[in-house]
Amino acid sequence: MDAQPVDQEAVARAVDAIEKALGPDAVLRSRADLDEFRDPFWILGSDDNDVAAAVLPAGVEEVQAVVRIANEFKVPLWTVSTGRNYGYGGASPRVPGSILVNLSRMNRVLEVDTELGYAVVEPGVRWFDLVDALEDHGGEWWSSIPDLGWGSVIGNSLEYGRGHTRFGSHAENVVGMEVVLPNGEVMRTGMGAMEGNRAFHAYPFGFGPMVDGLFFQSNMGIVTQIGWRLMKRPEKYASCWVHFDGDEIIVPVIDAMRELMLDETINNYPFLGRGVAANAEGQPDLDPNSQKWALRFALYGYDEIVEAKWRIVDRVLGAIPGVEIGRKVFDGTDRAGPLEGIHDDKVQAGIPGMELLDLYKVPFGPDTGHLDFSPVGPLIGTEVLKMIRLVRGMYEEFGEPYAAGCMLLPNSILVVSVMFFDPKDAEKTKRIYDNYDPMLKRIAAEGYGLYRSHIFKMDAVAATFDFNDHAYLRFVETIKDAVDPNGILQAGKQGIWPRKLRVQR
Repeated sequence: MDAQPVDQEAVARAVDAIEKALGPDAVLRSRADLDEFRDPFWILGSDDNDVAAAVLPAGVEEVQAVVRIANEFKVPLWTVSTGRNYGYGGASPRVPGSILVNLSRMNRVLEVDTELGYAVVEPGVRWFDLVDALEDHGGEWWSSIPDLGWGSVIGNSLEYGRGHTRFGSHAENVVGMEVVLPNGEVMRTGMGAMEGNRAFHAYPFGFGPMVDGLFFQSNMGIVTQIGWRLMKRPEKYASCWVHFDGDEIIVPVIDAMRELMLDETINNYPFLGRGVAANAEGQPDLDPNSQKWALRFALYGYDEIVEAKWRIVDRVLGAIPGVEIGRKVFDGTDRAGPLEGIHDDKVQAGIPGMELLDLYKVPFGPDTGHLDFSPVGPLIGTEVLKMIRLVRGMYEEFGEPYAAGCMLLPNSILVVSVMFFDPKDAEKTKRIYDNYDPMLKRIAAEGYGLYRSHIFKMDAVAATFDFNDHAYLRFVETIKDAVDPNGILQAGKQGIWPRKLRVQR
């Protein structure tokens, strides 16, 4: 769907009202300031998806004020936590001319419960911030983290982000939310719907329908606080790997990993990569021509448990012809050891870093852009091989190098691949984005759906979820119309448009 033009006179009046309510320091208007919020992985210098202004509320009451003013003037808002969702649009809005609501000033770790193992965070809390807070509270608890530490805990969780510890399914770690609804009211979910409830962030459900899911990958509200589950620091941590050459070994490796994950011998979220090789310093380097696959996973627990699990892993994976396995073992209290090792050692120990960003700059230098393509399939060896060959074949057809990073879950797998390009080259950048459409069509025809997409591709991805004439999309549109009748919050996110901007499918 083409984004509709925004009434910029109404936007200007709304921004004036927001500045009066929040103060001038909370509002950015100059082009120089607003350029920061452009998608760095679109054509450099393009104003295709510029925001009209940016507001930076410092608390829940200020978020409420912004939402109420937007309703008064019927102008669109686009919300980001820190805006670091690169490869999917960054801070750019789906509707150009929207007012950006950047929540990075709401950056407090409100609570760390060292008995029950959870933290309460605001949207501006980065992984770096949370891990620092956990260390300040004695280091008894670890947080799962994604590969880059600069993003928001809330933002990543709401987009179904993934990490690499036992609690690596980040959406499942959210226990209790505080949300500003499209009418400006504040709601708390689960047990938090009771004033002063003592199990708000300890029990994930409430009384009645569970509505938390309405705020994941959605435009139904602005999440201002979540409870976040933590992992108890283990006595021992083993950073383990499997290396093999060629695609055929994927089948027995995946089938063996599935069984090891289902019986919880391995209970973190492993990562399988191709096109990445160690350089002379032992750090990862891009090598799209490589036929080598590398699988990483972790073992945690008491010393005896880690050793017993390793013997099982060695027996099962080590019996596969052509496979090389290994491990490094650290004390749970040892934070220096993983830091001195490779990237895998760190992230599986819940230590955030930025190494992957440096890796992604290899193809075209500091301005290198990338577009992620991320279908989901069942964790069955033959299915995984089929998906990988299907996607790689399309890369070869388009003349693009293929690098894959697959996230393993006990029953499923995210087969994420990356298209690299130079955003200074407008023609090549557009061609990369154009390649996405036939890839999406062909992967959907094989029965695989994407779990995330760039803002430009959200309508196309939503259209592939077509059971019973798009019954799912029609249902969430009904909810959208009910809770946000003025259509102010993040129009078009995940292909969900308010009635006033919707067109007939």
